[in-house]
Amino acid sequence: MEEINKNFHNQIKDLEISFDDQKLSNLYDYFVMIEKSSKEFNLTSLKGWSNISNELFIRSLRYLIFLKKDSSNMNYKFIDVGTGAGIPSIPIKIFYPEISLSLCEPSQKKCSFLEEVIKNLNLSNINIENERAENLGQSSKRESYDFVLTRALAKLPTLAELTLPLVKVGGKVITAKGKFPKVEIDESNYISEILGSKKTLVEKVTIPNSLPTDHFIIWEKYKSTPENFPRRNGIPKKRPIVSE
Repeated sequence: MEEINKNFHNQIKDLEISFDDQKLSNLYDYFVMIEKSSKEFNLTSLKGWSNISNELFIRSLRYLIFLKKDSSNMNYKFIDVGTGAGIPSIPIKIFYPEISLSLCEPSQKKCSFLEEVIKNLNLSNINIENERAENLGQSSKRESYDFVLTRALAKLPTLAELTLPLVKVGGKVITAKGKFPKVEIDESNYISEILGSKKTLVEKVTIPNSLPTDHFIIWEKYKSTPENFPRRNGIPKKRPIVSE
């Protein structure tokens, strides 16, 4: 806990997130679990509190800039697709434990790690979907979530096909990219519109300014996704549908 320094406190305050000692303790316990299990479960190459807190935790908490614009958002259903070690949603869940959260992760090993996290941090109203996004998007979970969150999952044309089928009409997909992904945005406009999104919104985030800039890509869904999407496993990545 000594490693949670004043700089980290200031970063959270910059994001206008309320916190207490228990939440910080849970976040530190989560950090310890990642460090301890990273090699076994192939979670991340990052090491040490400074790197993990900056790159994984604070950059995950940046999503709250958009989620907190409407306080009722926290009563909605969230799913984190391709969550891996639980990024970006576990840090969000720690600070806002009331949210209803699903974690979609195809790797059984990573799901085992997530089960340990949920148990050790005593998290409730959270479940794990050990499934590929393509399968989940053709299951009863299709169009059942208010928000889909992702980070570093795929290029935008592929990402659109993996995520938009899961979100309700009126819901949103939110993902983050570092540098402004102009080419990916241009390539994804066609497929995202087919899947139910009117336009791609891009929001630049520079706070806290001690971290690299992120560009958040937001798709708001206005109509149902055609039944033939997503295509079968692996096809969205292997043969992405891109704008000409």
